[in-house]
Amino acid sequence: MPSPPPSPAGRGGKAGLAQRFAPARASFDPPIALNLQSISLGRKRCTAFLSTFTPGWWILFTRTTGIMILPAWMAAMAWLIAHDITPGWTAMDPPAVTASAAWLEHGDESQYTISDEFGPVGSVWTRYFVDVQSAQREDLIWIERLPLDIAPLRVAANSAFTADGALDEFTIRLETAAADVNLHGERFPADFSFRLESGPIDKTFKLPLTQGGLFSGAFLPFSDMSDLQVGTRWRMQVVNPVALLTGVGQQFLPVLVEVTGEERIPTADGEHNCLVVESPSVKAWVGAGGLVLRQEVTIAGLGRFRIERRAEFDEKERMRVRQIVLGEKRGRRR
Repeated sequence: MPSPPPSPAGRGGKAGLAQRFAPARASFDPPIALNLQSISLGRKRCTAFLSTFTPGWWILFTRTTGIMILPAWMAAMAWLIAHDITPGWTAMDPPAVTASAAWLEHGDESQYTISDEFGPVGSVWTRYFVDVQSAQREDLIWIERLPLDIAPLRVAANSAFTADGALDEFTIRLETAAADVNLHGERFPADFSFRLESGPIDKTFKLPLTQGGLFSGAFLPFSDMSDLQVGTRWRMQVVNPVALLTGVGQQFLPVLVEVTGEERIPTADGEHNCLVVESPSVKAWVGAGGLVLRQEVTIAGLGRFRIERRAEFDEKERMRVRQIVLGEKRGRRR
């Protein structure tokens, strides 16, 4: 029986395949050759360029680079030490709360208005009870409107100071319709010991005094301060109300405060020369006798607020705020 004729693909074996795919190879060979020529030419140029770098030239280049880098590194380290390390080393104790004549005349009762970019959001009432042995500070803060759903918010804070004007005891209570948080702290030789109560949470913890021996609330970071001078620095801790209420974020914010200069500002009762007290998130203007006339504070999660002293102290409004019943969504705890 005769064998079948060979297929076209099989005719000629490898030669037949080469002839069949010759057009396709022809279409690819020129670009490949061109690329190889380009690579070869690039190699030659790179080799010629590198050949210009003699050993002596390379040594000169490294030395010149080192001479340029060293002063830049030293300048950067000097800036770091001057702006970040030295202020912390030179920080002193917070201003003492003492009973100067001017301070007692105008600062024993103060009222502030808290505002954001849209207008007033609340008020602060501060009262001091001072004698030769100690000082007591009582703050009542009422917030009617906030970006987060935690308003209305009432904050009651009580601070006790020693005869030397150092904070000895600190208690703060935050109340909303859904939460009731109590924080109490006492001073010990090396730290502040705290107890936090919030619903089922009841825990104790300590904060070293090296991080700041003064604690204040974020809605009134600075109280009346006396004996300030430009260049004075101190450490303090600002209590974050949002973190205490929600459990999200840092509850205590350590800040380094400095008196940076002087500025004249307009107020409700005229213009005043003030010392400017600043930290990364707070700026305050302190007038004669240590009275804090204005503060600007940025609170994480809430935004920026302005706190301005008012000329009058509305005791009736303060009592009304104290008697407002909160806690429709929770059981009250007294």
